[in-house]
Amino acid sequence: MRTSAYRWETQDVLIPLAFSVMRWPHPDYVGAATPRAQSMIAARLAVAADDGWRADEPTDFATLFSRSRVRSHNTFLRWRVDSATIRMTRRVTYRGVV
Repeated sequence: MRTSAYRWETQDVLIPLAFSVMRWPHPDYVGAATPRAQSMIAARLAVAADDGWRADEPTDFATLFSRSRVRSHNTFLRWRVDSATIRMTRRVTYRGVV
């Protein structure tokens, strides 16, 4: 007898961001980077959604930063944002014989 079932695939999607914001005199450099980063993250998530992927964790930049999912480094005056990583999932149908 043939049956249909579902399984979940997961993957971490690395989203290159590659931009910088002034760190000084702005103490809220994460807030300053959010509008630019969020638009780049949304565009990449839209591409992944076309293949059935959806985010398995919050996708806002501030939360990703607080969860250490953003790669960045500091220089004297600038904060360089390199990339963000988001866990994605999708449901896959497979047919088995029982």
